Amino acid sequence: MGILVNIDNGGTFTDVCVTDGERIVHAKTPTTPHDLTQCFVDGLRTVSDRLYGEEDTTRLLRETEYLRYSTTSGTNAVVERKGAPVGLLVDSGAEGDVYGIVNLVDASLWQAMVPHAPVGIAVGADGSVGLDEFTTAINDLLATSASRIVIALRNAEAERAIKNLLLERYPRHLLGAVPFTLSHELVHDVDDARRVLTAVLNSYLHPGMEHFLYGAEKACKSNGLARPLLIFRNDGDSARVAKTTALKTWGSGPRGGLEGSVAYASLYGADVLVGMDVGGTTTDVSVVVDKALTVHAHGRVESAQTSLPIPDLSSVGLGGSSVVAVVDGGIQIGPRSVGAAPGPACFARGGTDATVTDALLLAGALDPDNYLGGDLKLDPARAERALLTHVGEPLSLSAHAAALAVLRAFEEQVGAAVKTMIGSTGRDLSEATLLAFGGAGPVLASGIARAAGITQVIVPHLSAVFSAFGIGFSGLAHEYSVPMPGTDADVGAARDDLLTRARRDMFGEGVSIDECTFETRDRFISDGVLRDEKWPNGSSPDTVGGKADRLVVRASHPLPTFELAADQHGTVQPATADGSRRIRLADGDEQEVPVYRPENLAPGQGAQGPALVAGDYLTCLIEPGWGFRVSSNSDLILEAQR
Repeated sequence: MGILVNIDNGGTFTDVCVTDGERIVHAKTPTTPHDLTQCFVDGLRTVSDRLYGEEDTTRLLRETEYLRYSTTSGTNAVVERKGAPVGLLVDSGAEGDVYGIVNLVDASLWQAMVPHAPVGIAVGADGSVGLDEFTTAINDLLATSASRIVIALRNAEAERAIKNLLLERYPRHLLGAVPFTLSHELVHDVDDARRVLTAVLNSYLHPGMEHFLYGAEKACKSNGLARPLLIFRNDGDSARVAKTTALKTWGSGPRGGLEGSVAYASLYGADVLVGMDVGGTTTDVSVVVDKALTVHAHGRVESAQTSLPIPDLSSVGLGGSSVVAVVDGGIQIGPRSVGAAPGPACFARGGTDATVTDALLLAGALDPDNYLGGDLKLDPARAERALLTHVGEPLSLSAHAAALAVLRAFEEQVGAAVKTMIGSTGRDLSEATLLAFGGAGPVLASGIARAAGITQVIVPHLSAVFSAFGIGFSGLAHEYSVPMPGTDADVGAARDDLLTRARRDMFGEGVSIDECTFETRDRFISDGVLRDEKWPNGSSPDTVGGKADRLVVRASHPLPTFELAADQHGTVQPATADGSRRIRLADGDEQEVPVYRPENLAPGQGAQGPALVAGDYLTCLIEPGWGFRVSSNSDLILEAQR
């Protein structure tokens, strides 16, 4: 096996996780929002130094077998309303409500995506459109600030007629070519409003994603990457840039954490595993029940309901870089974040707002001289000043007391989100295990678990880059679906068409068709949740005639994955501390506690709290009343003492 490289581009940090089959190395670099290619290359440069002892990006990429990548670019474009404006062509008479689309998306997002009134065009009963009316409608759209056009008609034949006219009047080889998308070509959804909204979202994200991802691919090729860069998508699979729709990149980073969570649920036999990914900007909470994810048939992108399946994931604006303030006499955390630039006050990069990271530093949980492996020095004096100004003085607290109050508020708020997610499954809290990851996930994991009523926590040894690690469980795959036809003949014809598309696209991925797996499935949608049934031996399991909601063909090709070691739990041996640190505990007392370096802990070792497990990228506070042991996979298993 060659080298496997996984990169997760987050809002605050870009994480890289690499294995050569014998060891795993990882790194975190600050995300550069002005140019995402820069942090992409910075991450490769840093991790090559960890792998070879010197920076050699070219050697790393030449020895890489597969590079899988997820990006926050699409997510940020939606949140910040910075996508490309879209022009919309609809059926005459639908200009005002666009098939009732206002019921599927809030006004602010819709106005950002479609800033100008949609243009209507009359469509004949046979799907025909008039040439003069077509010319007038397109000219009206081109006169606006729209950079792309979505053809959003009820009739698929009418959309194809518009496409033919566009290619005839504005051919692709001319500079005046019009970039456009047909809603029926992008997704097969009988709901007009949902289909159109999905097409608009995709076009809104497309130019930015295209520019950046092809830039990243160019950087890879120029440094010798033999295979195409693979984009990890929000459906849990990976594919070439050229075979990926922009909308599938939205939320792809958190989906990496979900793939890792599913792998860990199987590894540890957890029936209810709650994933808690605490990053710099948000905390993403998910749940794996009986080793499977809950997938919504019509997932939401922020407020917008789409035609695409998206797993159940709750994202709250709470993270290490979340701004802390006092509002109406109470502590408010987030949703505003300072990101990595300027970052928390303690980063000493010009930021003056108080953040959760400042509170962690002042409480003693973070080592100011060894943050991110020593790549960034933290300034306790700036953290103290920010917390005193924004929290302490308004609440008549000292800076240190304010820091503890912030951390307790953070634990309670994240704990409530975790508890709500478990409640949505109908399962009991006693069944739940918390999987804590992300840059800030482990540090307060025992306190968050206590607030949620959970007694066991798993902290992956790669928790700081767990979403990047989780990408490594994806295969190269594509999925195709249509509404289930009503007759046997129509089902057969639809399946043949989907299989043809699947084989064509897998051939385009550069893999052997003989090494691919093609599955046909019946998809049922109950209360908005998906359930698939595979066809046995290539024939339908008696679901013809419209019983299933959709017909699905999935094409896949396996990729090498990271390996996990099954846990062999025996008698816990006392771990030897590597030093001590003074920290402030929940009761406000300052206490000297043992510190354990994670790289010096061996499977089977453990200790009781209060204690601190602290390394270059992993910090985990073991509260009083909790203990930890190291699993066979080198993960930390935290348990509340009974």
